[in-house]
Amino acid sequence: MRISALAGLVLACGGLAAGQSTPASKGRDACLACHKEEAVLSTSSHKSLTCLECHSISPVDGTPERPHQKDVPTVDCTRSCHRREAGQAAGPGPAAYADSVHGRAYLERGSLDVAKCWDCHGKHNVRPASDPASTVNRRNIPLVCSTCHADMAVVVKYHIHAESPFQEYLKSVHGRALYREGLLDVAAVCTDCHGVHDIQGAGTPHLKAKDPATCGRCHVLVFEEYKQSIHGRAALEGNVDAPLCVDCHGEHGVTSPQDPAAPTAKTHVPDTCSACHARPEIMSKYGIPEDRIRTFIGSLHGIAVGLGDKAAASCASCHGVHDIRPAADPASKVNPHNLSKTCGQVDCHPGMTEKIATAKIHLDMGRRTSGAPYYVQKLLLWAVLLAAAATAVWFFFALKKRLAGKKTNS
Repeated sequence: MRISALAGLVLACGGLAAGQSTPASKGRDACLACHKEEAVLSTSSHKSLTCLECHSISPVDGTPERPHQKDVPTVDCTRSCHRREAGQAAGPGPAAYADSVHGRAYLERGSLDVAKCWDCHGKHNVRPASDPASTVNRRNIPLVCSTCHADMAVVVKYHIHAESPFQEYLKSVHGRALYREGLLDVAAVCTDCHGVHDIQGAGTPHLKAKDPATCGRCHVLVFEEYKQSIHGRAALEGNVDAPLCVDCHGEHGVTSPQDPAAPTAKTHVPDTCSACHARPEIMSKYGIPEDRIRTFIGSLHGIAVGLGDKAAASCASCHGVHDIRPAADPASKVNPHNLSKTCGQVDCHPGMTEKIATAKIHLDMGRRTSGAPYYVQKLLLWAVLLAAAATAVWFFFALKKRLAGKKTNS
């Protein structure tokens, strides 16, 4: 029985190698005599294929115990099936793998521990993405990616900047939407942001995962606002200094502003903005005062925010969120003509007059240019110093008098 099965395999392989047409089932039967994969293949997307259409084996180099060569060549999925036809435009299809961060590492540098077709899609258990049992079904994609990206040996070896993206993702609004709320078609998964076969490395210019347009595919209205903002216009023109979505919201761990730990939570907004607005080299480049964060923190609003007051105004309360514009822009929330409306929000200062609204928030009390506050601060400082000096003099004479009294009594 064993010998006849092996003989059948040799005949099947020989026929295919010679270009004869052999039905898929007949071509597989001989292979399955040794390789017990029938149950898996019966539900695979490749169930109509013969083994030799993927495995380029030669029966000539086989032995009675092994009717093909010992070292079976690696499968090349883009050789005859998933390939880019002549004249076909480049896209995210399988043919793009060769130019991806994974493909270059594997095909050009021979790194065997990077993602290959079968690491993501499975080997003989390849199923369409719409199948819940598929490894590339939307629900399973984060888990499949974590096979490598949660492996610290891989992370360290390839200097991957995100050490635990899957754990961060699980806590994010995207991860919770997928795994807790079951929003399979709505929640963003790895491939929505990073790409499918065309995934690029973190240092790649115009990286898809950091491109605001990528976020805009889901957050359409937000992206429309961002494109009109001072940040968005600069970013879309290629200015590398302009803040992107990920700079404010984070990458894998994106959380709601209602989450106290979120970088966009009210108490953390000044810190998030300070990543740019407290850097002299960037602020001087665009003619923006570099003290905006420091002066806000010292203001009544800043002090209240620092103490955890959820009603106090933060940077975003006045300047906007995704629609930030320069003060000279008539549509800006901090344009002089709009300040009374901005300050007069229902949860801030209802009924704010235009004159009061023009009062400056970003005042540096240590500079004469701040006007009256500078002199009031100096006056208070001198008052404190004089009071301290008077107290010291009084204490000195009181102590001297007490010591003199003790000396007389003795």
